[in-house]
Amino acid sequence: MSDLSYLAGLFDGEGSVRYKCMPRTRHDRPKKPIYNTWEIRLEIAMTDKKIIDWVHKLVGVGTANPRKVKKGMKPQWRWICRYRDALRVCKLLSPYLKIKNGEVEKIINHYKRRGK
Repeated sequence: MSDLSYLAGLFDGEGSVRYKCMPRTRHDRPKKPIYNTWEIRLEIAMTDKKIIDWVHKLVGVGTANPRKVKKGMKPQWRWICRYRDALRVCKLLSPYLKIKNGEVEKIINHYKRRGK
């Protein structure tokens, strides 16, 4: 089994995709939205730090950091990447995904439509 297919299975089970258009406001006009921005993000969070470090090393983008947890809970780590880095990872994983392939295709098409 290749590393990318393993990562795709891990991402299908433990990962999350955020692809959403959100209104933004200026600080001097906090109650009036003035423009929309896209939030594009991929994330995997788990208690096994070795796996998170492996993901970060394999894809070569994003960050791998500890995640805040409530007192008494097991420590967690999170790998996260955004925007163009997320596009790069989507292209790597797309052929292997079974569950999140529709969400990943939205990100790929988002950048195709913008010709980038």
